Amino acid sequence: MSEETLGQRLRRYRRASGKTLVQVAREAGLSAGFLSQAERDITGLSLSSLANIAHAVGVAVSELFESPRQDAPDSHAGQRQSYTVANMPQRYERLTTTYSGSVLNAVKLTLPPGYRSEVVAHSGDEFVYVLSGTVTYQVNGCDYVLAAGDSLHFDPQQKHAIRNESNGNTEVISVGTLPLFEDTP
Repeated sequence: MSEETLGQRLRRYRRASGKTLVQVAREAGLSAGFLSQAERDITGLSLSSLANIAHAVGVAVSELFESPRQDAPDSHAGQRQSYTVANMPQRYERLTTTYSGSVLNAVKLTLPPGYRSEVVAHSGDEFVYVLSGTVTYQVNGCDYVLAAGDSLHFDPQQKHAIRNESNGNTEVISVGTLPLFEDTP
């Protein structure tokens, strides 16, 4: 990736698509104000919002953000590369590979105390399992407080957000069908 910031790439690809900020925000399930802040690098994005924006402007997620590849079908604790999206506080570890016809994407999320995601909606299916700590998923206005060992399976086309209101890190496995990685060999 170039020295261009994530926000600058978002704006460049949006303009190249010929779409307005409002059009892309609507297609990505975000508010225009939030997308404007992301384009100005005032706020960060989750992987799902980034995937929605990429789809809205007609580019691969990898054009906006480069994440570590997972080529092997197996991955092992302590050997996966942890990463962030544009220095956001949440950390990700990619758990799944991509192959022709695959539809599942899984990541391990580490959410620091006080973390609050943006409100997002997207196509597909989503399942989360809490490994440690506590987290609140708000789905369609309803709060689901989850602790270690708890899970939630929901329709991600409904507006949803995540927050960690605890005093410690929370680790969550998130599995979904939203295309997050486009690195098929």
